[in-house]
Amino acid sequence: MLVRAVVGSLETIINILIWLVLLRAIMSWFRPDPTTGAGETYYSILAVLHQLTEPLLAPIRSVMPGGGGMGLDISPLILFLILRMLRQMISAMI
Repeated sequence: MLVRAVVGSLETIINILIWLVLLRAIMSWFRPDPTTGAGETYYSILAVLHQLTEPLLAPIRSVMPGGGGMGLDISPLILFLILRMLRQMISAMI
């Protein structure tokens, strides 16, 4: 019973991390129009997402090549896949 609770908690944490990484990646594709005043909210949300996900993304970036000189950062995709695999492994423990 305790194992189920721990596994359930770990799955929840991993699910939240997956959503945070996806949200950060999607938000990086768009920039608010500076004339609308929405930029302050956008950058506040982005700062929180950065603080929560950067400790997981930075180690991946440190071992990855530079993206072929194109400036393409695929570390969120790699982290997403790692988190999905972890979630499946944890789910299989029950």
